[in-house]
Amino acid sequence: MKELVVISGKGGTGKTTITASFASLAENKVMCDCDVDAANLFLLLNPTILEEEEIRFSKVANINEEECNKCGICEENCVSRQSVILKLIQ
Repeated sequence: MKELVVISGKGGTGKTTITASFASLAENKVMCDCDVDAANLFLLLNPTILEEEEIRFSKVANINEEECNKCGICEENCVSRQSVILKLIQ
């Protein structure tokens, strides 16, 4: 099995377009558009959707006090606004 992942980059640079182009060449593919703001790969591929699932998440970081040793690694690696919340909680 081969895996191709297209990540990061400024919006509008063609990540979805190039991904759809590669997908059109592949057989027996599984595609996942994980863009949290605009998951729109389906517009280009017109896929058959086999399964849908609602995903819910919290807007506030949830810290497990029993496991947290306040090392700060989660804050350093946070790619969202959660790091601001972590600073306020600690």
